[in-house]
Amino acid sequence: MMRTTPSARACLPCREKHLRCDGQTPACERCKDAGLACAYVESRRGRRGPSAKNRPSAATLPVPLPLPSPPVPSPLAALTASPVPSATPGISQALAGSAQSPVAAADEEHLFGLYYRLVHPAHPFLLPWALHDRDRSLFPAHLRSAVCFIASHHSPAHAAGHHQQQLRDAATAAAYDPGVPADAFKVQSLLLITLASYARFERDRGDQALAAAISTACHIGLDSDAYGQHHEPLFRECYRRTWWELYIVAVLVSLVSGTHLRLSPPARRELPGDCDAYCACSPVPAVLGTLQDMKDRFRAQRATPWSSFAYKVEAARVLAMVLESSANGPGGSSSQAPVAAAAEAAVASFLLDLPADKAEAVGPGGEVDEAMTCALMMIHLANICHHLPLSPLGRLASFETVCGSHVAGRVAPDRPRVHQAAAVRSANAIAQLLTSHASLQTLSPCFSCALAFSSSVILAAYAAETPQQRPPVLEENLNLELTALQALGRTWPIAQVVRAQIAQFARDVMGGSRDSTSQGEASELVLSEADNQWLQDLFGESLMLPEAPPYSLESEM
Repeated sequence: MMRTTPSARACLPCREKHLRCDGQTPACERCKDAGLACAYVESRRGRRGPSAKNRPSAATLPVPLPLPSPPVPSPLAALTASPVPSATPGISQALAGSAQSPVAAADEEHLFGLYYRLVHPAHPFLLPWALHDRDRSLFPAHLRSAVCFIASHHSPAHAAGHHQQQLRDAATAAAYDPGVPADAFKVQSLLLITLASYARFERDRGDQALAAAISTACHIGLDSDAYGQHHEPLFRECYRRTWWELYIVAVLVSLVSGTHLRLSPPARRELPGDCDAYCACSPVPAVLGTLQDMKDRFRAQRATPWSSFAYKVEAARVLAMVLESSANGPGGSSSQAPVAAAAEAAVASFLLDLPADKAEAVGPGGEVDEAMTCALMMIHLANICHHLPLSPLGRLASFETVCGSHVAGRVAPDRPRVHQAAAVRSANAIAQLLTSHASLQTLSPCFSCALAFSSSVILAAYAAETPQQRPPVLEENLNLELTALQALGRTWPIAQVVRAQIAQFARDVMGGSRDSTSQGEASELVLSEADNQWLQDLFGESLMLPEAPPYSLESEM
């Protein structure tokens, strides 16, 4: 009788449970039956191999044959494949982290914990923590460096002195290393650098990282479900999330920078599934809806549950519509009028259609849904960007901050009071998103600029009303946003300057004592970023409220 030779390797789930694994790819029989994410990593236990610096590398899974389009490696082959084939199994130099890192192993573990606790909830596109906990080599060295960089903003010990700059330089150098393969993990590193750079005022660095991320994603076909189609379901979900996060970040950067750096949503790229299930490494549904399916949800025969990430994508799509409709400047364009009307309807239908468990971005146990918070933030930003320029408030003095200004008044519209009410309603809604948070540390780095837009509307609405007619909620929500910006400023430098600017505007409009502390913070930040000419120019022009006639709306109504 023939004896079956045991497999020389075991997947991560079988290894963790000390079960015999058949070593089949892309998934072993046990993982198939249990619906688990099956992944293989070469084990070095029980033998002394060459040092990480000199260890040859080879794929632990077969690499697909090249196709006419850019080839898509399997998830682990993408991490472990070497340009030079080797008969000796091992892990690539990128995974082994042979490059000198400014972070000790214990510190890296601490920073990864901070990342998954404070950054990942709002931007859940990296592989789940559970996979990282099983085998940390699943994360390439350049991605680990990027995670440490963005997480260091939440760690006072790493934010002090030049240590954070060292982390930034190490992450940037690693992401742009010519030896780093062009894959979804490289896009993830560049996305993290983009988010952190914009929150640090390093706009040029952020623009460069975003452009590189877009170029890489388009080159490898990340915008298609064909990317990684033979890979484990959990990895495919990770790739989906990476593409859509790139799409979202491109829209937000376009809003803040005033540039047209947006991506066209692909026709056949499925939307991400449930965030809690993903983080728990639960089985991914075989079929997920597309963005077109989500747009068609209003006509569906029965309601389909959509994930918070899917709502986040839809909100970004609507925000992109608004930005597209205002692309020709304050005067507008007759050709853009239908787009503007469609965007207005899309915002309203988005908010009216929200199920009860998504409308407040709070779970049944009182936990905050940060991905849904981002979705609501973006849909209200879309509402502000559409209605404010069409309202009388858009023709008051411009409250411009480092997050840009898209509030210049257009030609006199119909329904001016309707536009004003809609803009103020969304400004107050953004402020109210803060009230569900016991701590603001889990907010997206992008939220500081959302508060800048919101507070600009609130200030304009306050200035437009007589003392007898001013709703108390305007002043209280402005105080709430200034307090939130002060708290966020301990993590993200952009929040400190936004707060200084908004506080200056508020003193000029509402009166009150001069805030020497916030003004001093702003001056210090400008000096520390003297190489950013765009920031110097903006501060020179916008820290003081522009000269304007006395605030009155009588002529506008």
